[in-house]
Amino acid sequence: MIDEGLSRMVDSVALLAARLTEAAALGDMAAALDRARSVAALGPEIASAAAESALGRAVELLWQRGWQPGEVVTAVSRPLTALATRAVAAQCARYPEPRLHPVWRTQLTELAAGPLLMGSIEKSLHQVVALIAELMALPQLPMLVPGPTDPAAATATAGVDRRVLARVRGLLAKAESTAFPAEAEALSAKAQELMSRYAFEQAVVTAAEPQEAAARRLWLRGPYLTPKAQLVDAVASANRCRTVFYPRLGCVGLVGHETDLEITDLLATSLLVQSTRALTHAAGSGRAYRHAFLVAYAHRVRQRLTEAGDQVRPRSTELVPVLAARQQAVDSTFTTLFPGVRTRRTTATDPAGWGAGIAAADLADLHPHRRVAG
Repeated sequence: MIDEGLSRMVDSVALLAARLTEAAALGDMAAALDRARSVAALGPEIASAAAESALGRAVELLWQRGWQPGEVVTAVSRPLTALATRAVAAQCARYPEPRLHPVWRTQLTELAAGPLLMGSIEKSLHQVVALIAELMALPQLPMLVPGPTDPAAATATAGVDRRVLARVRGLLAKAESTAFPAEAEALSAKAQELMSRYAFEQAVVTAAEPQEAAARRLWLRGPYLTPKAQLVDAVASANRCRTVFYPRLGCVGLVGHETDLEITDLLATSLLVQSTRALTHAAGSGRAYRHAFLVAYAHRVRQRLTEAGDQVRPRSTELVPVLAARQQAVDSTFTTLFPGVRTRRTTATDPAGWGAGIAAADLADLHPHRRVAG
């Protein structure tokens, strides 16, 4: 038999959690503050339980709408990032680890758990309401990997050899940290060459297997999200992947073979760092100049990566059928995940910025063999 006092407490927590969620849904911060005060008045234990229940429900709904743990933390406004991190970690701690997809496990290792309410209870509850409001406003996303309630969550396709990834990450880390553009160019080129060769070798090995496509999302940092998304698309296209840009969220959806996705993710992330650094040292200023710089940078990188891919592509025709099968799988998966995609074109209006961006991208050229040997 359940203790009557405990039962009343459980009912109170559920009611208070519902009130916090209702206040967030209404978007009335004055009413939200009143709700927070009424909950805080019942003491820290009940207030914390109500906050955890309300946040847990909001986060749980996002799993059903295609969101992943790290993405939730990335999508909320900066003042609420710490609270979102604790809320996501607390909710995911409820799931047995074997039920979590490897992508989830990787993201959760980067999230630190902690108490939901910190400092003033009333102020913390006000933050809880603000966070729930933001979480409720996040849109539906395609389900890229199974959530914790899906029986298939713990299964995953084999990824890239960890030793190869370690070498590539090491090369790109050096490229991002060096003060010498020629060295960064050679290191980036070597990374692209290594991953491309690995991708083609794996294509030969798996030629007899069914070709499947995977998907992931790469999150960008503003400003100038559109030209940065174009840079990601340039890398993705050169590595046989397709992209879709979410301008309001600031992320790019990627579809491709798992190996090609790893290449794209690693190289695009590194080039975003390099392009930002190059822009910092550019001679011009102003929004039009910087926008043109980054558009031109992406345009030039696309050209150079295409050239680099031509250099490492095997001359044998044995890869033609398997690459065609992979492309068909990518196109089919892309159409299924993003049926209503429209193409947008971005223009640049500052000639000086365009010229500087082209020059900077030349220094980040990824042409293998010739540059590295030189």
